[in-house]
Amino acid sequence: MGNKQLPSDALLLTRNAGSAELRIEATRLGRDLLVTLVGGDAHIGAVALAGSNQRADAPVLAVPDHRDDVIAKEAASKIAKEFNCNCVVIVGIHVSNASRRQINEIVNASFSLVDELIEVLK
Repeated sequence: MGNKQLPSDALLLTRNAGSAELRIEATRLGRDLLVTLVGGDAHIGAVALAGSNQRADAPVLAVPDHRDDVIAKEAASKIAKEFNCNCVVIVGIHVSNASRRQINEIVNASFSLVDELIEVLK
């Protein structure tokens, strides 16, 4: 686990999730946040957008046959609510032939990284 301040008011955090090294990066766009969470064979699997005054679940676009939408949706909603901002979260995590245990480990580590990101940005 580590963090690194990047140019342009961006923040990068990493975490090992056993079969995948996860990386979450947040960039401020005015008062809003753009967040990417990738790991393993990084790609774009899902995109979620949550608004600062959103009353419903964050809308999600997901690539067919990808399951990154669950993480993207929850992360965008949580971050937007915490900072009262608009938040886009892009998630792309892939580990070939991952077991159920590995998938659970990756999902848990992803949500833990989101929580850590929120704490660091406060």
